[in-house]
Amino acid sequence: MAHLWRNREVLRTFVEAQGLWAPLAFVMLQAGQVVLAPVPGEMTGFLAGALFGPWKGFVLAMVGLALGSSAAFGLGRIFRERVKRHLAEKRFYRRITEFTRRRGPAAAFLLFLFPGFPKDYLCYALGLLPMPFRVFFPIMLLGRAPATLVLTVQGDAALTGHWKTLLAATLPVVILWLLLRPFLTGEDTPVAS
Repeated sequence: MAHLWRNREVLRTFVEAQGLWAPLAFVMLQAGQVVLAPVPGEMTGFLAGALFGPWKGFVLAMVGLALGSSAAFGLGRIFRERVKRHLAEKRFYRRITEFTRRRGPAAAFLLFLFPGFPKDYLCYALGLLPMPFRVFFPIMLLGRAPATLVLTVQGDAALTGHWKTLLAATLPVVILWLLLRPFLTGEDTPVAS
């Protein structure tokens, strides 16, 4: 792998030589990494850009994410009634269910949009909650698209050695993450005196 990474054109030629199977294999890898949530999805988005270029990589990554996220949501749905029976009397469950009914789509969109948030687990969780698939699917696609595009641009830039593009794609994400992290983690933000 290190040899292939150092010889970027060899890697690109290897992928192109796989013909139709390389994109299909990548889509299945991307879908599988969502269902097996502990696998970091950021790496596969980066890999999509490195292997297929920023635009084709983006499309392939999004197709895989759509398949995997739908499967995770569906698995959540399978266990929804069991979880509901077990937690129906719990105050937290009632509150989160009511919140999902009222503000769930907007909150889910923001969580999908936030870099570094565990979006794969979110797909399972939303399957357990009262959010219809017809609402979940476009929110998931729109929320995941910006980060996926950034990752594919980063992957392509790293492979082709366009370091300015890599920095330009990475810096805004890091700044956004640093600004929003205290709000999502509940850390106290410093107050000016």
